[in-house]
Amino acid sequence: MPIDMDTSFPRYADNDPQAPIWCITPEIDGCFHRFFDTSPISPSGRRVALTKLPAEDRMPEPGEPAEVLVVDLQTGDAQVVAETHGWDTQLGAQVQWGIGDEELFFIDMHVENWRPFSVKMDPLTGDRANLAGPLYMISPDGRAAASPSLLRTRRTQKGYGVVAPDEAIPKNDGAVADDGLYLTDTMTGDARLLISFAEILDAALDADEYEDGDFYGFHVKWNLQGTRLMFVVRWSPHGDDSWSARRNNVIT
Repeated sequence: MPIDMDTSFPRYADNDPQAPIWCITPEIDGCFHRFFDTSPISPSGRRVALTKLPAEDRMPEPGEPAEVLVVDLQTGDAQVVAETHGWDTQLGAQVQWGIGDEELFFIDMHVENWRPFSVKMDPLTGDRANLAGPLYMISPDGRAAASPSLLRTRRTQKGYGVVAPDEAIPKNDGAVADDGLYLTDTMTGDARLLISFAEILDAALDADEYEDGDFYGFHVKWNLQGTRLMFVVRWSPHGDDSWSARRNNVIT
């Protein structure tokens, strides 16, 4: 069914836009989507999924919940479908769609032990399943979630993982064998370490150039075919975590 946006949403007319623009959350503050490489629009084109912040004028506190919001473009209805403790200010709760409107993915976190996990949800029914591993980007077929450790990303840049107390964030010592790029099976919920920083260093980098420093993961991207992953690996020398001292590598 064609969607008439003017029926449910006000037009944005400031600054003489050259394309039609509507505000789909005119009465709800703090709504945003995660990133340019995943569309907030559902596979059917009818719904938009967003993270709603608890506040926009201060930094979040550990354990503070945000909300997962779904806007129906056909009816104009906006519904909070979940509450989450697994979010941050840049990418929210990593809210993104699977292969249908019955598959919505986002991050949550157990605040009793500050352990992030993925959620697979049907926003139409409210049914949900908790998955063992973290989530940064869903594969094109919706069957796998790739991610770095979302706790540890705060060691290199805040905003892209989850908000947790400093003492709850693990610290890597060099190219560790127990952290790296994780893969979660969205059908079974099982998660595994796909490749460690120790393996990445051995396979792709000159170990002599990366002594006396620590490795952490950042962006993870699927290609459109779902056959390859791109992983941003960051290294900082001990005692100097400045941007000028940091090295960024793109591993595929």
